[in-house]
Amino acid sequence: MNRKIFTACTAFLLGASVAWLPTAQAASFSEVQPYITDYQIGFTDGTKLVTSPVYDGYSRYSSYTTVTKAGKYGLLDNKTGKEMTPAIWDSIELIPSGKIAIVQKGGWFQYLDLTTGKLSATKYAGGHAYYLTDEHDTVVAMIGQTSTLLDSSGKVLIPPFAGKLSMVQLMDPTMESDQSAEPVRYFLGSTTNQITLYDPVTFAPTFTLKNASLIPNEGGPKTAYLKVQSGGKEGLVDVEGKYALEPNYKALYFLNNGFVRIEGPDGVGLWKGGKMLVEPQYADVGTEFNQPDVYTTMTKDSITYHSLSKGTAQTFKKGAEILANHHVLGQDPKTGLYGIAEIGGKTIVPYTYPRVEGPPAARLLIRADGKKGLIPGWEQPMAEPTVWFDSVTTIGGTYSMLSIQDGKRIGLYSESKGWIFEPQESTVIHYDQKSNRVIVENTADGTTAAYGFDGRIINDTEPRKEALTDYVTTAGSTEKGFVLVDIKTQQPISKAYRSLYFEGGEMKLIVAMDEKVADLYTPQGELLTKDIQIPLQQGQMDQSPVVFTKMENNLYSAGAKAGSAYVALVRIADGQLQPVSDFDYVGVSARFTAENSLMLLQRPDGTYDVWTNKNGQIARTLDKVSAIETSTGLDNVFVQRGTDWDVYSPEGQRLTSKSYHALKYLTAGEDKLGAIVYQDQQTGLYGLLKVDGTILTEAKFESIALMKDVFPGLWNEAGVAPTYVYTTNKQFGYLDREGQELFQTAFLTKKPAITYRPMSLQSFPSYASQMRQNPLELLSFDKPYSWPADVPSEQKFFANLALYLGLPKEAGKQEVLTELAGKGIIPANPDRVALNDEDMFALSYFMETGQVSKMTAAQLWEWAGKRGLVVERGKMSYYQTMDLYREYHEMFFRELLRTTAGKQAAKAKSLSAATLTAAQQQMLTPMILVNGKAWEELALPLPQAERANVSSTLIDQYNKQAAQLLAAYLKQNP
Repeated sequence: MNRKIFTACTAFLLGASVAWLPTAQAASFSEVQPYITDYQIGFTDGTKLVTSPVYDGYSRYSSYTTVTKAGKYGLLDNKTGKEMTPAIWDSIELIPSGKIAIVQKGGWFQYLDLTTGKLSATKYAGGHAYYLTDEHDTVVAMIGQTSTLLDSSGKVLIPPFAGKLSMVQLMDPTMESDQSAEPVRYFLGSTTNQITLYDPVTFAPTFTLKNASLIPNEGGPKTAYLKVQSGGKEGLVDVEGKYALEPNYKALYFLNNGFVRIEGPDGVGLWKGGKMLVEPQYADVGTEFNQPDVYTTMTKDSITYHSLSKGTAQTFKKGAEILANHHVLGQDPKTGLYGIAEIGGKTIVPYTYPRVEGPPAARLLIRADGKKGLIPGWEQPMAEPTVWFDSVTTIGGTYSMLSIQDGKRIGLYSESKGWIFEPQESTVIHYDQKSNRVIVENTADGTTAAYGFDGRIINDTEPRKEALTDYVTTAGSTEKGFVLVDIKTQQPISKAYRSLYFEGGEMKLIVAMDEKVADLYTPQGELLTKDIQIPLQQGQMDQSPVVFTKMENNLYSAGAKAGSAYVALVRIADGQLQPVSDFDYVGVSARFTAENSLMLLQRPDGTYDVWTNKNGQIARTLDKVSAIETSTGLDNVFVQRGTDWDVYSPEGQRLTSKSYHALKYLTAGEDKLGAIVYQDQQTGLYGLLKVDGTILTEAKFESIALMKDVFPGLWNEAGVAPTYVYTTNKQFGYLDREGQELFQTAFLTKKPAITYRPMSLQSFPSYASQMRQNPLELLSFDKPYSWPADVPSEQKFFANLALYLGLPKEAGKQEVLTELAGKGIIPANPDRVALNDEDMFALSYFMETGQVSKMTAAQLWEWAGKRGLVVERGKMSYYQTMDLYREYHEMFFRELLRTTAGKQAAKAKSLSAATLTAAQQQMLTPMILVNGKAWEELALPLPQAERANVSSTLIDQYNKQAAQLLAAYLKQNP
């Protein structure tokens, strides 16, 4: 009896600020797991609360969890939840796979022994973990007036001493010039009068050097030496503790490739690898990063380039410049004339030129008569100019191609190719921005040539051949088009196309593209698309222009035929292309389940017909569904009709006995079937279904989510963590894969503090974003526009388009199309029965400019892309539930809002909680703060009743500000 009383009292005391709600299914976890109460985090072992919910956040590691509370850090043991140290620290650094942690408060560091829970008695000025060697992967340096080095288990490697520890990196002296070589890491101890270097494996002192202090090389070039100070002078010490350079100098600086700059009382010198290259008597010295053989010495008026390997030197007037391949452009010290010499070698260009010009465009030698000559660029061999001219002009905004003029003669020079042609008469050069080519015209004979910026000629006007398969090649040009040629007969076997390519792999088809459609040929050159062609994807430069899907050893795609504005599902099999469906659709796309494939055929009203393999044949299994969703790892699919969602098999069989407001698949990890979260139509509450659609739990939860989504950074290893988290209006809990409740505790014990961000255009970025995406969510437009309720999107779109064009709102689709074509806004086409994307772009252009577009189809797509009108849809692997005419309706009013008349007609809508759309809610929720946290940062949603109150208050605030927000937006976006 006493034992029972004690247990109850213990639970009561621990739950003083949070209620512990035991369940029959309570389970013991092998590691403690987090829970949430009042949006604070605590930890449980599944049978009891091992901590109160007092933490703001956490980070999980293999054996321990760091927790935060009011900006301070603490540490818990993952197995027991035991508090290793309270949340009182400014930072905690855990050592990987170790038994100690570094803790810091203010300016002081200590280390915590995780086995005993004891803190180091000594406080240090710094503490950090370092990778050292394979033998000691991680070591911990504690540094201050007293310093020590520990391994990850807490074992002392360097005993405490009065001084500082530094990690230093030293190269093998023979590898200093190898930029890819890695240095060896050492630790060095510094006391008031000596330094000691420790072996990185044994940690025995390698040497101790008295009367010396270390000068750190933090972030400097790789070096084989320690820079030390002794007696106020600087020197270099090798890894054995011997002076490589006695401490006799004012200052030393490590340079690249093992060079050391030396400052002495009489000037500057250079040292490398135990050898004084030049005594410190110069004004300055220098090195070249990518040329370890070269160094320079400078006086007041001259600079000398030295070659280490050749032992030679060349002197120039100050201001000389190193070029490619060990060449220097400079002035003779005596004459002041310019020339070019190879470092350590001969003179390439004699010193006879009075002046130079450039860069950036080019380096030029100037003769006494003012004529200019090009100094070869980086990719050309160095030589004295042989061509002289008056001026040089860059082409196309780059320096890779130059137009050269000498009198009336024009030449072309390429940085990579050299002279393409020397200056000649009757030549005109210009840059074609559209094709990014350099165009050369010969005015004497009327010929034209095109060059790329790599200097190569582009023979678009010349026929060229390219093998596609073993049976056919292509022949033709960009200007005249390309045809297929039979290799055996060498005769053309096709009409001319804009482009041809071979789709290999499983497809094995030749794709021949016109402007909007493509023909298909077999590898042997047989035409497949005689009556039906394949529509090209438009406006998607990073996608294949024609998309195929393979199902049951057949290829499928969308097919178009003359006289039809719509497409059909077509099959390519046995050398034939056949329609599988009627030509009633605006798009064909593919979806994939875990083991099956589906073809989605979209109707003009935005609904879908679903085709899949059934009894060995592809057939329509569902028709006119609003949406269909697939999930990775799940074979069954979710289907929406109207507002109802159901689970279906891939073959189209309904598996759920009732419909739901929403469905979402939650995985249970690799190679494990998860469960489906459903939302009840009447209550709005959530429950779980098996993947076959049968019920696991009743709908009694306000939210269900994956454990890893609520608590990022946790891992769901077997026996470690539960799978799902749930909330009710009062409880937080866990569920396993079978829907069994494993744990529960109080979710809210007090009313959360709700505040709201101010609603101004500057502090309400989601408002501006929604206005740019779809202003119809927030605006209505005054007369003449019409908003009929419960009519198809197509009818609503054409009613408003009729009013824009001055037609009666009762005007039908055909009347509107006739009016658009009559005004020239869209191309006239007696077979037209619908609008397409190009028509909408042309209409948008007319709305912006008041002019009829004269652009080609490609130019119109480019214009629409820059304006943000192009929507990526219709790709075989791309899922979207876009209602085509709803999309056009939104696009029309977005464009209308950019016009003066549209701005005058726009009125702010009054929002209501009863009709709040997902887009409106997504716009408003970032303005909510819960206990000081942004809404989107909440790991779990507020209970439904609390959400309703919050939403009502926020909507009221928005409605009061809506008119001012609209006015501010229109002013900012004239």
